[in-house]
Amino acid sequence: MEDKPGFTLPIRTTSKIGNAIRGLAPLPALGFDTERDSAGIPWLHGEFPVVLAARMRLTLRIHNRAGIPMIEGHTIVEAGQRTFMFSDLRPLGIEAYAHVSEAEREQVTRRIWSRRAYGTLEIQPLST
Repeated sequence: MEDKPGFTLPIRTTSKIGNAIRGLAPLPALGFDTERDSAGIPWLHGEFPVVLAARMRLTLRIHNRAGIPMIEGHTIVEAGQRTFMFSDLRPLGIEAYAHVSEAEREQVTRRIWSRRAYGTLEIQPLST
């Protein structure tokens, strides 16, 4: 899958989102920032339909078509904000490639990214 401006990652929501933020509509997708990446995975961004009343921790897991999580990242959204960015997404288990060069790990990461199908988003309220 080639990453072009305007491409999005579909998000499958879980009931945890509704429990964390009452009345929050599900996010349909996250956009790609094709100008910036982290070791072969583009930064992903999104926007909630409402301003958050409390500080939240977001965990994004990106799955392949079989539903297996392959990539994970975290970000914090402060109270009063509605936009967020995942700038440090990492393939799960990439530590197994610690013995190869950084360039080879980036190739592995790009192959993993190319097999993405959808993401799941977990939202957890944080105390201030």
